Amino acid sequence: MCTNIGATGASVRGGSKVYFGSVSDDPYDIRTRVIVEREEGGYAFVGTDLVPLEANGSAAAYRDSVSGAPTRGLNERGLGFTWALAFERPENTPPDGALKPHDLWRRVMREGESVGDALAILEESPRDMGGLALIADRTGDLAQVEIGRRNIEVTDRRTRGAGGAMVNVNCWVSMQAADGVAAYGLDVPTTSNISRYESANARMSTVDGRIDLGTMRDMLCNHEHKEKFPGENTMLAGHGFSVCNHGTLHKPAFDTAEPCWGTVSAEIIDPVDGVFWYAYGWPCGETPASGDQMLQERSWGAFLGFPLDALPAGTYTTLTGELTHLAAQHFGHLKHLGPSRRIEPLVEAAE
Repeated sequence: MCTNIGATGASVRGGSKVYFGSVSDDPYDIRTRVIVEREEGGYAFVGTDLVPLEANGSAAAYRDSVSGAPTRGLNERGLGFTWALAFERPENTPPDGALKPHDLWRRVMREGESVGDALAILEESPRDMGGLALIADRTGDLAQVEIGRRNIEVTDRRTRGAGGAMVNVNCWVSMQAADGVAAYGLDVPTTSNISRYESANARMSTVDGRIDLGTMRDMLCNHEHKEKFPGENTMLAGHGFSVCNHGTLHKPAFDTAEPCWGTVSAEIIDPVDGVFWYAYGWPCGETPASGDQMLQERSWGAFLGFPLDALPAGTYTTLTGELTHLAAQHFGHLKHLGPSRRIEPLVEAAE
């Protein structure tokens, strides 16, 4: 469960960049870590790897479907992506040889140089996923695409010259009537889709033309509708109604049989400068309010920027929010967005 936001050209301060980002909403026992992959036969990329903390943890069907790397990514040619799951009708079964999401996105990262390349790969590949993606490249091309097992549709595409902004949540817009689960559409007020979609679009419109890294961070920290009890969500009980998602069922501890879902990391991708920005846990850095918001006390409350060109292959963060020794060795290359006091203890612990 995720919210994706993106902007290019005239929507961005100065008009020369493209930025897009996401909050990664998952059960709190399925976490992300930053990895850099450099393998022969394909382009290098930096991105996130989604990994369950325990083999017998929560949300087994979801876990088996979406875990792996990359779940967000930026490659050495300046092509990047982020995506959000969409609930597809169960009769839309995958074709033979269909690729799971991480395998499909790995192909995009290793083979693609542009948004056009990525769209062609997605179109021609057999797919075992339902989702929505934002894809951008260093020329400022930004596309919004709905992806299903049977169908695929580009719903918006903007160049840096034309400019524009876009938002995804966990349901299709164009393909919803034909391929989506009706109970989770944007017209259903008891799900967390419409609250996040309308709030993200409203925030985007207020800063249109002035979007930069700071406003991207602020939009991913959006708490509108946070006060609404996540247990009332008819799409996923325990998943909150705000963009920066503080999902909880107000239990004293995380329950794998009845998990709550929330933002386990946030990402901002800068294809022009080749930097993948990452924040562990809630990007706002707030303290958990309930015991079932497992590991969220480790939220950074700040972003670190990972410039792909300067980094060797390896794992840079842990599933519990620490920097690895590899990250500490290359910390001089990393960039900071947010309070330095949030990052300094991570560096000290990794050294």
